[in-house]
Amino acid sequence: MNRLASSASSDSCKQAPTKLHVEEVDVESMTPSSDVVDSNSPHRFVFGKRQVVDRPRSFFLPIRYEPGYRYPLVVWLHNDGYNENQVRHVMPHISTRNYIGVGVRGSMAIDANGHRFAWSDSAAAVSRCEDAVWQSIDDACERYSIHRERVFIAGYGTGGTMARRIALRRSTQFAGCISLGGRLPRGGAVLSNLASARRLKNLWAIAIENPALSDDEFDRDIRLAADARLRLDVKRYTTDDEMVVEVLRDMNDWIMRVVTGQHGQANPAETWATTPVQFSAN
Repeated sequence: MNRLASSASSDSCKQAPTKLHVEEVDVESMTPSSDVVDSNSPHRFVFGKRQVVDRPRSFFLPIRYEPGYRYPLVVWLHNDGYNENQVRHVMPHISTRNYIGVGVRGSMAIDANGHRFAWSDSAAAVSRCEDAVWQSIDDACERYSIHRERVFIAGYGTGGTMARRIALRRSTQFAGCISLGGRLPRGGAVLSNLASARRLKNLWAIAIENPALSDDEFDRDIRLAADARLRLDVKRYTTDDEMVVEVLRDMNDWIMRVVTGQHGQANPAETWATTPVQFSAN
């Protein structure tokens, strides 16, 4: 399996005779219950109108960047214990040519030196995180050639949970949301704009053996997504960590299908069979 150690700087690879099985979960076919309330007051947001937040961010540019081409933008939220520079290690394994990436720093430092950060789900922290995301998008659009209707928000672990929280609250602002190992967020009026949230395209990649997510927690999240009738593409992998190259390649395929308008169509490259993958020292 091609595993990524997010804080490492090496790009070397090593072979491992491991096979990865991908399981797809059909959320839309599940029967919703009546305990999810829809809101008829959609909230729209225009980039560049929020309070300026001085939070560090890191950019990734594709190989042979072309200023005349409007690139999709991937806004990346790191997992706890890392920082905004994680985007530079992750994006090359997603694609070296297709996207511009921007990494956003977490809301609270968790080491004395201020190199490692985490995400808080308090109302104030979420609001500040949203401001930092909007500013990062604005900065990316000012610096580079970005297609504003192709902005994706993605994250790993707790960063994936925060990415989904922001995307569900402001779903009209994103072309899609990708969570690698994150939970389905609760509280904070995350489903207050349910009609809009149901139109948001979501990818949720889960490692079956991930110790941070039990089977019961996964079942509860799936049930909540089904009750809310969210557009959630779920893939489960027979590994203990979502930060593997095979998952990131699937993420690239998913984004490209959204960008090209092929989302929802059968992908002939995807099979239920096991596939060989490689470990990475990155």
